[in-house]
Amino acid sequence: MTDPAIGWSELHRRIEHEVGVILFTVLAFTRGGTRMERIYSSHPAEYPVGGWKDVATEVSPAWIAISRDSASTFLAATPAELETIFADHGLIASLGVGSILNVPLRRADGSNWGTVNLCGAEGTYTPERVALAERIIDELAPPEPVTTDSEGAPA
Repeated sequence: MTDPAIGWSELHRRIEHEVGVILFTVLAFTRGGTRMERIYSSHPAEYPVGGWKDVATEVSPAWIAISRDSASTFLAATPAELETIFADHGLIASLGVGSILNVPLRRADGSNWGTVNLCGAEGTYTPERVALAERIIDELAPPEPVTTDSEGAPA
């Protein structure tokens, strides 16, 4: 598969069909891990491809510790949990989202290069659905893209 956008679209469709999702995005960390670039979005009007999130100001340190710095999948299972993690929780909630599952995308060296973000209604991501999402993402996620850092240099 040469076009990563096609690969992300296929992954999105399969997750939507087998796991359930309202909003599906993919974020890639810059090399220094201080910013994240959106490389796929099911809702480009609200969350456009190419949009950035600043790690220091737009997500909680707890999210970074899990999603950028560990091999763990992150789950915020309730709207109240979303409010403590994401600065854009109001926009997220306006889409009908009540829980978020973030699955890390890993390099061969074990470091994370990004996350696949599944946003669903509260209660969507049961342990069985989390395991299924992880398996599907591991099977279908395209390889790491070439991204740029905030200065425009290759990441």
